[in-house]
Amino acid sequence: MPTIEIVKLKPECLERLINFFEEINSTKYTDDFSPHPFNAQYAKLICNYQGRDLYYSILLDGEKMIGYGMLRGWDEGYEIPSIGLCILKKHQGVRLGKLLVNFLETVSRLKGCSKVMLKVKKNNTIAKRLYESQKYVFIEHNEEFLIGFKSITE
Repeated sequence: MPTIEIVKLKPECLERLINFFEEINSTKYTDDFSPHPFNAQYAKLICNYQGRDLYYSILLDGEKMIGYGMLRGWDEGYEIPSIGLCILKKHQGVRLGKLLVNFLETVSRLKGCSKVMLKVKKNNTIAKRLYESQKYVFIEHNEEFLIGFKSITE
């Protein structure tokens, strides 16, 4: 039986993160998810990161990185963290996105946050459906994006 674990990215995760970034550094991913560069240099920054923002991976059987999640904004002084996530396409449809969203919300709650937010492209129907099922409320951001908010104090 396969095992799934969510782990905070740290220096020993560098090779896995580089491999994950190489896999998602194509338009089938970056058209919908492009919060930062997907290269070895940026992977090194994330794995050695010491700030308040948080970066996580989903591992399959303790080895293969199949998902990536982050909570950002605290280092820039925001009280409401921004959630971002990406699941490899061949592992979508088994609720890993929902698992990661719930995990990131729980971490935010434990850090004393009452709300989280995220940004999603209007034409990204799969992600929008996930976030709507998790009770995110959307407002218009611009022609391309919506901003979703969720209270996590309930």
